[in-house]
Amino acid sequence: MSDLFNRERRRFEAFIRQHRPSLLGLARRLCARSSLEPDDLVQETFERALPEFGHLKDRTDSAAAAWLCTTMTNRFLDYCRRQRTESRGLPHLALVQDMAGSPADAQESWELVSTDAFQKAVERLKPHLRDAYRLHAEGKRYNAIAEHFNVPVGTVGSWLTLARRDLKELLLPQVAVAREQGATSS
Repeated sequence: MSDLFNRERRRFEAFIRQHRPSLLGLARRLCARSSLEPDDLVQETFERALPEFGHLKDRTDSAAAAWLCTTMTNRFLDYCRRQRTESRGLPHLALVQDMAGSPADAQESWELVSTDAFQKAVERLKPHLRDAYRLHAEGKRYNAIAEHFNVPVGTVGSWLTLARRDLKELLLPQVAVAREQGATSS
């Protein structure tokens, strides 16, 4: 039984190596103007492919690639719909829209957050999100983090996306205060 499992795992890993570069290129184009990380989108796509691998491995390379691209595009559209829905309820929507004006302005705004405030926000994350975020910040790759927690790689991508979202929510009020203080002192 374990030989069959190992053989299938190796086939799936080879499948990932074969299709990951083209998926990552598409993910970068899709995510160019969103807060979604291309690596996260690719990982979620492979996470969706795993239960379907029995069918995918028997398809031609182009048919499997088409399935992966369609799945990834649908995941991205789901993310955009979810973001649109969430943004309607965010009390800080005006601040987010102001910051979306230009990448330089957004960068400047986030620079207003002190290292201490950022560290405190990281401490407020749920333990598994905080630990995964710290490991990633230390330069650990998704695979290494997944092995550390003994979870699928896609779970790590999901955790990091949630950690970034939670950090942004925790820090937005501080950015607003810092911007207001900067505006009144000018």
